[in-house]
Order: sequence, then C-alpha cells, then structure tokens
Amino acid sequence: MELKAKDKIIVAILVVLAVVVFIGGRMHASRTGFETEKWINYEGNSRQLMLQDLVDRTRFVGMTREEVKTDLGEAEEETEDFLIYYAGIPQGLFGTKPDTDPEYLVIEFTDEDDKDKVTASGVMTADVLPKDSVFRIKGD
Repeated sequence: MELKAKDKIIVAILVVLAVVVFIGGRMHASRTGFETEKWINYEGNSRQLMLQDLVDRTRFVGMTREEVKTDLGEAEEETEDFLIYYAGIPQGLFGTKPDTDPEYLVIEFTDEDDKDKVTASGVMTADVLPKDSVFRIKGD
C-alpha cells in the first residue's frame, strides 16, 4: 500500500518534529541554572552543566575579588592577577565530549591601579591559561 502525497508530507513533518523535540530535550538536559552551593560543592562534571548559565547571567567585570569568592567559593588557583576555577569537560549533545580538554573559568585582576576589581573573565582550556598558571599545558 503506497502512501498518498499528503500522507507522506504529514509523516515527514512528524519525523522532523520528533527529531526537534529529542534534540531540544537533550540540550535542555545538558544545562542547569547556576547555584552557588552546587558550584562550590561540585561533583564530577556538574560545574560544566552550570557554566553557560553563569557566564550568560554574570557580569564579572567590576566585581571585587571577595564578591567573586562569595559567588564561586575558593578558586582552585589564586594569584594576584587571576582566580582559576575548574569548570569540567565540555558537554556535547549526548554527554561529555570525548577527547576534550577540561575548561577553566578564569577571572582576571590586571588593572595596575586596582588589583581588587575584575578586569576580564572567560572560559579557557589549559593550553591558553595564563602563563604562570599551574594548570597550563606547557608547550616545547
């Protein structure tokens, strides 16, 4: 029994809709809202699930070092010029991306006049972290 053209269009629309719903559900499940307590007491890769929400909603520039620590807790690494927080392994559509370097949230304090104020922030992998970071992957 062959489907009519109208029926084929309906089936195609239903298939596309099912794929969109599946992908949308996976993308939604791979993110959660930022919560200070969950960030500070992270387990496994849970920080990665909050990272995009944190970056999207937080304007770090201009915050003080203590304000950052109130929101994010103690950094894995701290110097006069930066705080570095382990953020986890990037997430793909079907979970953690294989063969991917961990990401770090870097908060910079590089203003010579005010070392207590954030001047920049960003998510970086170990090969582009500040030169004096203990987490930086050293090249030849």
